[in-house]
Amino acid sequence: MTQPAISNLKRVTRTLLGAAFALGLAQAAAAQSSPFAPVRIINDKVISQYELDQRVIFLTLLRQPGDPVEEALRGLTQDKLQLWIGEQFGVTVTPEQILAGMEEFAARANLTPEQFVEAIGQAGMDSESFRDFIKSGLVWRDVVRGKFGPGITISEADIDRALAGYVPLSVPQVDVSEIVIPATGNGRDAALALARRLKIDLSVKGDFEAAARAHSAGPTAGNGGHLAKQRLTSLPEDAISVVRRLKPDEVSEPVVMEDRVVLYKMHAISDEQLSGPGELVLEYAQFLMPAGEDAAALRARVDTCDDLYTVAKGLPEDRLQRDSLPLSAVPSDISAALTLLDVGESTTALQRSGYQVFLMLCNRGYDKALVPLREDVRAQLLNQRLAALAEVYMEELRSEAIIREP
Repeated sequence: MTQPAISNLKRVTRTLLGAAFALGLAQAAAAQSSPFAPVRIINDKVISQYELDQRVIFLTLLRQPGDPVEEALRGLTQDKLQLWIGEQFGVTVTPEQILAGMEEFAARANLTPEQFVEAIGQAGMDSESFRDFIKSGLVWRDVVRGKFGPGITISEADIDRALAGYVPLSVPQVDVSEIVIPATGNGRDAALALARRLKIDLSVKGDFEAAARAHSAGPTAGNGGHLAKQRLTSLPEDAISVVRRLKPDEVSEPVVMEDRVVLYKMHAISDEQLSGPGELVLEYAQFLMPAGEDAAALRARVDTCDDLYTVAKGLPEDRLQRDSLPLSAVPSDISAALTLLDVGESTTALQRSGYQVFLMLCNRGYDKALVPLREDVRAQLLNQRLAALAEVYMEELRSEAIIREP
């Protein structure tokens, strides 16, 4: 275990022990009755006193607001309903899925599942209670996706609207390693074959550093392929969507680029908080028209900036200029004119060297490096709609359930 992990584990453990001490009186009172006595029955699912005690500990450790006993009983009731409806739909989860869920939850405290279980164990919570908590959530997720997912459509217009209102406050930052295999000319097939073989071998043996030293031709080969921690968007464009899907310690499929094939290994991913929302970027086109030429006729021919390339075909290159600049770098007269335009609109208010400038706004937004991928926005919108439907569905299950206390 690394020194930062040890320090973090000690910090979490101190927090958990302090919370456990605060629970002393509640635990002592609960100990007077049988730990496995039922406290509530939901349909055919029983909540035992032991489960309730464990959940009280857990909620207190997580510093959840409200009365811990009431919130624990409410949460366990919901868990039992989730498991019950999962059985009705035949939903099951594998041990591997549960472990992945534990890893995801523990990662919020920058711990491995083993470290997290060790930490909560110091406060009196057992690992099985943690697994049960994760299991019910995974079952519920699959129930909701199976019931409502097929009926939800996220359109391109939905994504456009979400991106139009997006204000970047953070940017993903990654800690990764690489294996770079040159792939030019007749050697491309061999390079790809080597990358695929390494991917298979690393899935079994996992010694990425040794493989990088032996096979990588990149500048990082000498230190096992380890790249400096950097923004995800600083990686090659072809690698960004592949790397952002990786889990810690996972190795990517080969990423084929123009002159190389690259394997990436994810060590950690986090969000770098920005000092502000970022600066707007304006993308615009300037087409120089002879003075007196009919701008209305040109406007009728173009819907987007791309249409101007057809208009400018055969003309000198300097007749059409297209730029994408931060707002602060846009010339003041152009910036002033663009503030009056929506995307796709144009103006002929400016003059240049005897020409009339047909100025068109192509796009207005933030640096692409700070904007999420469309596929990520689609997934987020889907999860938001599923969460709203899940909340209503849970209330329906709760109102229809047979809930009694012995």
